[in-house]
Amino acid sequence: MLLEPDTGAALLPGGAPALPDGGDPLVTLRREVREEAAAEFGTPLFLGHLCDPDKPYARLRYAAPLTRLGPPSVDPATGRTHIRVLTTPEQASELFDWGLPAADQLAAVHQARARLGIPRAARQPLTELPDAIDLTTL
Repeated sequence: MLLEPDTGAALLPGGAPALPDGGDPLVTLRREVREEAAAEFGTPLFLGHLCDPDKPYARLRYAAPLTRLGPPSVDPATGRTHIRVLTTPEQASELFDWGLPAADQLAAVHQARARLGIPRAARQPLTELPDAIDLTTL
């Protein structure tokens, strides 16, 4: 998960498709995760989408194993360097104001976690992630 550097507001990496993405949401997601979090991930599982009643689009949700973190970099879209933190899905849900859809999102995340063979994380204090790490060797 990411935190805004000045406010501490929580966010997930992602964003609007760009022309080079060719209309492929996974290409957009990989690009946005690299730009915003300097991270890479393995094969994603599509969880579903959330409609935004105030906007004419839906937010796609995926789960995937995190495989690599590079040094934090400046997001070219915002000019900011986000703080990267490790959280459990429950902690992430607590930091967002998702309302009723949060329960469905948590259930989908845990189903994907089980399908991906990722163990359930024990609750711990939020942990800022290191500058760079190859997670495939752990």
